[in-house]
This record gives sequence, structure tokens and C-alpha cells, in this order.
Amino acid sequence: MQIARRQSDALLGRESESVSDSAVRPALRSFKTAIAGLVIGLGLMSAAPAGAACLDHILQAEKEAGVPSGLLLAVALVESGQSISSEAYAVNVKGTAHFVSTPTAAAKYLRDPKGNLRQDVTAGCMQLSLSDHKAAFHPVEKIVDPKENVQYAARMLARLRATAGSWAAAVARYNGGSGKTAHAYACKVRSNLVSLNSINASLIDGNGCSDEASTAVTPRTRRVYQNATSEPVG
Repeated sequence: MQIARRQSDALLGRESESVSDSAVRPALRSFKTAIAGLVIGLGLMSAAPAGAACLDHILQAEKEAGVPSGLLLAVALVESGQSISSEAYAVNVKGTAHFVSTPTAAAKYLRDPKGNLRQDVTAGCMQLSLSDHKAAFHPVEKIVDPKENVQYAARMLARLRATAGSWAAAVARYNGGSGKTAHAYACKVRSNLVSLNSINASLIDGNGCSDEASTAVTPRTRRVYQNATSEPVG
């Protein structure tokens, strides 16, 4: 307490000598409490999961691009093969997934040891194919930025809908497949959407698809989506 008193003297002058311990202690406790709260708050901010960034950008991009609520998220879940907690900076190289925590670290996987762009990479929240979409990003490293990655995917899905005439056809074309492959992909997206937003799931023809809700959409993912959109789910 003598140390605290000397510090107070330096800041407040000799008048602080008359301040009693009982008056100083509550002030110190309040100060420590405030600092502790600040530290905890900063810790929570820095520890925000990358998956949360994906979800935030996906929901915002749906609104901006006019994509039905839950549809882009349903596509993202098919592409990532994981729940909403999947990493925003996930990069898949030749079928091997790499999970890193920064865009700089993710960008390193886009090129081979000689510095040439790889042809067998998918990246980011929407797992975009580098070889198919590299021309849309300047510089190409922006493909691993969560916001850029998601916004591009949303615009692409909206463009496909405009040219194909329906969201069902747009989803079938999104992954670049055709015939049975495209239909199977659309069924997976529909299954996810049944779990997220059953009303919008009707936008995709369920002919030949299972009516069961996808097990890829975990209860936590459904809760996060519902809380973020205030949409009734299931």
C-alpha cells in the first residue's frame, strides 16, 4: 500500500497523504476490474473463430447478391464438407486439406516451390477452384480473403440463376458438373437447405433427392444460422 501511496503522491501531490487505505482500496479494485474486463474482451475478439467470419460474410453476401437466405450457406457446407466452424483460410491441395489462421499463410499454398500457380487447389470459405477462378482476383491471393471469396461466390451464383432461369439450375451448374453429377450436387445442397431453411429448400426440385435433412448441418450450425437471421428453421 505504501507503493500505491507513493504513486498517488507523484500524480496528485502531497494532498494524497491524507487519503486513507479504506478509500484507496475500492478505487484500486475498480481499476483492476476494469483492466481485467478489457483484457478478457480483447482476448475474445482475437479468439473469434474463422468459421464465424465465413458465416458473417455468407449471410451478408446473400443479401447483397439477392441469393435466397440459407442457399449460399448450404452450398458452402457442401463445398467444405464441414460444419460452420470450418476454417476461413482452409486450402485444399491435391485432395489434402490445410488449415491455417492467416491469409498470408493460406496464400503460400497457391503456388508451387517455383512460384507458379497450382492447378489443383481450392481455397477459402467457398472452396473456390484456383484454376477456374484465378482471373477474377487481383492479385490472385485475394481468393483466400474470406470477404472476397464469399462475395465472388454469391455473385457467381446469382449470375448462374440469371442465365439458367432458376435457382435449382444455378445450383446444379455451380460446381461445374453435368448430368447425374450436377443432380447429385444439387441434392446435397437441397438437403443442407432443408435443415437450414425448409421454405427456401423448395426452390430446388427434390425429384430424385432424399427428403431427409442433411447430417452435415449440425445442431450448432442450425442454431447459429437461426440466431443470425431470425429465420425459423427445420
